[in-house]
Formats: sequence, C-alpha cells, structure tokens
Amino acid sequence: MGEDVGGTRPSSASRTAGSLAGCRCKPGVGRRGREFRRPDCRVAVAMFFSQAGARPRTWEASQSEHKKWVEVFKACDEENKGYLSREDFKVAVVMLFGYKPSKIEADSVMSSVDPNTSGILLKEFLDIVRKKKEAQLYRNEIRHIFTAFDRHYHGYLTLEDFKKAFKQVAPKLSERIILEVFREVDQDSDGHVSFKDFEYAMNYGQNPIMRKTADKS
Repeated sequence: MGEDVGGTRPSSASRTAGSLAGCRCKPGVGRRGREFRRPDCRVAVAMFFSQAGARPRTWEASQSEHKKWVEVFKACDEENKGYLSREDFKVAVVMLFGYKPSKIEADSVMSSVDPNTSGILLKEFLDIVRKKKEAQLYRNEIRHIFTAFDRHYHGYLTLEDFKKAFKQVAPKLSERIILEVFREVDQDSDGHVSFKDFEYAMNYGQNPIMRKTADKS
C-alpha cells in the first residue's frame, strides 16, 4: 500500500492473532444495529481496530491559534456581554470550523455551560473549541487510514481491502477472523465498509473499556 498504516510490531500482531483465535462471530451479529452485541465479537472488533493506529489525543493550541479563538469570541460578543449566547456560539463555529452547528449540537453545548451564567464564558468557549479541534484531527486521522486501506479509491472497503490491509497490520490473523470482523463492521451487509462504518468501528476500538478488555485477552 505504500505506507505503514498500523505501525504494529510483530509481537503485537502475534498477541492479537492468539487472542482472536477463539472468536466465533456469527455472520448476522451486529449488522442491523450500531452495536457489536456478542462479547467475543466486541472484543475482536476492539482488538482488530486498535491495531490500525489512530488514537484520540489531547491537543494544545499554539499561541497564534489561542489568540485567534479569543479574537473570534470577542468578535461574536458584539455587545461586550462577557459571554456568548446560543446564536453567538453558532456564528463563532462558522468562523472557526466553516459549518453551522445543528440544533442538537447547540443544545448540547448550551446545556453544559455553567447554569449561573447567561451564556458561554471565554474559558468555556476555549475548552469547547479545543475539544472540537481534537475531534476534527482524530477524524482526519481515521480518514487517512481509511484512504490508505481503500487501495482502488472506491470510497468504501471491500473484503479484499481488509485482507490486504490487515495482513500488513497483523499478518498472523487468519482469513476467518478477518472475514468475521469484516461482517461485523459491514453494518448494512452490502459487502462494503463505508467510511461511516469504519469510523464507528475505529471509535469503538478506542473505547477505554474495550481497549482494556482487549489488552487483557
């Protein structure tokens, strides 16, 4: 594929192969919902995708970025209230991220602010923006890995893509295990893993509880 998307050492691959060897995932499990239902399949998916390399990371803004965020806050607080209203926040997100937040996102943010204030204070705003930036960077990293696996640029992954990619990441995994995990991740059973499917599985694999369980297996 031209790049090492997993960065997994042989010893890790061997551990993963051994831990997954007893998995008995049924083809239909997990396809209809956004949950991997059987415990053995949940652990298999978590271990499988934890090898792929993307990791959520704490991210600190540079001085210039921090300054820009403060300037956006002040620009959106036109009346110098000292806080951002719901509509102010929407404008700020457009300025920084290029999209208008949905009602669900705006509701979530406003419900999380200090109830003793009338809106989002600067400190809260900076924390919100930092977390959004971390999520954006992590999603970009997942997209990069997905693109590396999508060797023919279809915009989705086939079983053959899975076999080739994960034989590189964890060469001792059997084709049976790869097939079982592919079926688990292919939520709509169309024989293709979309980016949405892949992103869900990557996030699931990075769940702290599932990673801990996978490490113990």
